[in-house]
Amino acid sequence: MSFTGNTLSADAVRAYLRSRKEEEAAKQRAHEGVVKAEREKLHQAFLEREVQPEAMDRIATLVRKTVEIGEKQALVLQFPSDWLPDQGRAITNHDKNWQQKLDGFPKRAYDFFARELEPRGFQIRAEIVSWPGGMPGDVGFYLTWKRPDEA
Repeated sequence: MSFTGNTLSADAVRAYLRSRKEEEAAKQRAHEGVVKAEREKLHQAFLEREVQPEAMDRIATLVRKTVEIGEKQALVLQFPSDWLPDQGRAITNHDKNWQQKLDGFPKRAYDFFARELEPRGFQIRAEIVSWPGGMPGDVGFYLTWKRPDEA
């Protein structure tokens, strides 16, 4: 909008500013809609994902690299807590049956752990690894090999 001597008024300026604000809000809503749709696609793909046949080899490589730097646990999976049916509450509250609240890929990953890694002496620990704005962010699954009596 351009103002001329004939059209210049406080009302015209306010109307122009209001229309610009509405345009920006509409752009923001459109952008948020695109982001939300893309996040939902990612979520759906994550839920449908399967544990890959080479998972054991990848985990072995990760564990080896982690041991080489002196660590006693390896982060093997990370995803948003709001992708869990309970938004991660069971994990946040240290529920001993947290794994029963899993579905989709996290459940398949846990089942893989229980079937393949637990019999080999590994443990798994889930925790909230980020707290944006004081709210639960990402969940991390940590594979551990430290004996309970180790310091």
